[in-house]
Amino acid sequence: MVKETGSFVINLPKKSFKKEYDYLGSHSGRDGDKFAAMNIKWEDAAYVNAPILTDCPVNIECSVIESTMPGTHELFVAKVEKVHVDEEYVDGNGNILWDKMDLM
Repeated sequence: MVKETGSFVINLPKKSFKKEYDYLGSHSGRDGDKFAAMNIKWEDAAYVNAPILTDCPVNIECSVIESTMPGTHELFVAKVEKVHVDEEYVDGNGNILWDKMDLM
């Protein structure tokens, strides 16, 4: 999908999202709607053609600017277009409070 759309979103899940995260990583979307199967909430990204998982406290929208085949897998180099962070994890100066998140 990344190669087809030229974009992706990095969704940083909390530890409490482990069951859903494991399911998404171990099942193909060709076999059915993975989001519906696990009741995962999502919305369209603001800048790229990819979903944002709204239960994740951090989402990073990226556009592919280059790809290469350094071995058996394709490596995508991307530009960060937008970063979304839940308000409860941002201080008054706009700094992300990483230590307050229970990320996987």
